[in-house]
Amino acid sequence: MCIRFEEFLEENSDTPLYPAEICAAVGAAERTLRAACEDHVGMGPIRYLALRRMHLVRRALLRSHSSTATVTRIATDHGSWELGRFAVAYRALFGESPSVTLQRRPERRDNRSNRPSSLTGTV
Repeated sequence: MCIRFEEFLEENSDTPLYPAEICAAVGAAERTLRAACEDHVGMGPIRYLALRRMHLVRRALLRSHSSTATVTRIATDHGSWELGRFAVAYRALFGESPSVTLQRRPERRDNRSNRPSSLTGTV
């Protein structure tokens, strides 16, 4: 189960995912997925996927140019619809607002940020 879970996440490293999609892809019930996530990554799938989405947004913000991208567009492209809550959670996780991140110079692609372990620290 854990290997299928990791493989599915790796295959969809730039895509926001939801528990139902993962369950269908790996052939497991949500309860099984929840137990496997708790054992494997130390948190439930909803929390894990929320952190994963935040890191995907951060990576997109860091790679985008502020003259052609907006925080709103990047956040909604990654499944964040409540922008006020998103901004508060982003600041709590990364110590700065998403708009400050977007203002930085765009970074080159770094494949290391695709690893699930990047969720435990900052990018």
